[in-house]
Amino acid sequence: MTIVPGASIRSQVLEFYREAIRSGRLSEGAVLPPARKLAAEVGTAEANVHYAIAQLAREGLIVRRPKVGSIVIGRTRMHRVAFFLPELYTRRGERFTRPLAELLERELAAQGIPECQVIYDTASGEGWKLLSRLAASRRIQGVVVRSMTGGELDRFARLPVPFTAITALGIPGGVSFFTERLADAMVEGVKRQGCRTAGIIHPGGGESYLAPFYRRLRTAAEASGIEIRPGWIFGRDDYGADILDIDHFGYVGIGRTLSSPQRPEAVMLFSDDLVAGVTMGLYARGLRVPGDLKLVVHRTVENPVIFPFDCMLVEQSIAELVRLLVGKLIDGFEGRAPRQGELSIRISRNDGAPEA
Repeated sequence: MTIVPGASIRSQVLEFYREAIRSGRLSEGAVLPPARKLAAEVGTAEANVHYAIAQLAREGLIVRRPKVGSIVIGRTRMHRVAFFLPELYTRRGERFTRPLAELLERELAAQGIPECQVIYDTASGEGWKLLSRLAASRRIQGVVVRSMTGGELDRFARLPVPFTAITALGIPGGVSFFTERLADAMVEGVKRQGCRTAGIIHPGGGESYLAPFYRRLRTAAEASGIEIRPGWIFGRDDYGADILDIDHFGYVGIGRTLSSPQRPEAVMLFSDDLVAGVTMGLYARGLRVPGDLKLVVHRTVENPVIFPFDCMLVEQSIAELVRLLVGKLIDGFEGRAPRQGELSIRISRNDGAPEA
């Protein structure tokens, strides 16, 4: 390398290594020598090399590994993915998100994608601005979205990197819990307990993008001779505010659902995050499960929720969800049509006894 007088030495060093990586002179997987040796080879101060390495890492051309050094990644494969949590989930927090983030990072690593950057959006949109900048500079090569509604699809579609999302919108890169199979399984859980009437508590209730799921739920219930009255359904619109406290939502929901003179024999809970609030609501009203009310709970098996009563569980797996999300994301990055797949479902009974 020849240093040109008058120009920024740091910029020249950075461009030298940037071009070497992009041209293939520094091949993917190569480990850069220590900064001291690089500085001697280039003929500059060690601080200038440290600057260049830091910038190359920010641009996604190298990745730093403790006890290994700086490894050249280039642009031939995905190496950094953002996990984006919309503003509501940033404020609410929930038991589901922690195992989701942990399993996502683990699955990405298993697929050779070493970095997962969690981005929390805020009311001011700072998280979205950061995500947009990272995508525009290709410092991330893909996005996994915690939850996506119809109003959010367009802005993610404009990103210059592929994305996948937990969503019921039916988009090719999406994965949904709320499928026809889940609707059928929840109704089956009511049926197995010998009930002919059922209510629903669902934080997403009333959202237009869930309309097909609710139609299937009602159709399956009618086919099984199970009545679901409008007054027995409690969702976000009935709550009257953003759901920032899921326990309070469950507490209010079970009270409203059971407030009619003729209450349902069973209630379907979407999902297990509602169990704590619903349990408090039942205790406050002196009601027992299953003696006074039957419950069917949509559950993710990795969510550490205690079920203090005998109920039916309709179970799905966050690990399976993550495998589908990451697989679809890799397909998008490599220019393939997203793979097909739907979450499997298992119906089981919880006897209310503590787990061994």
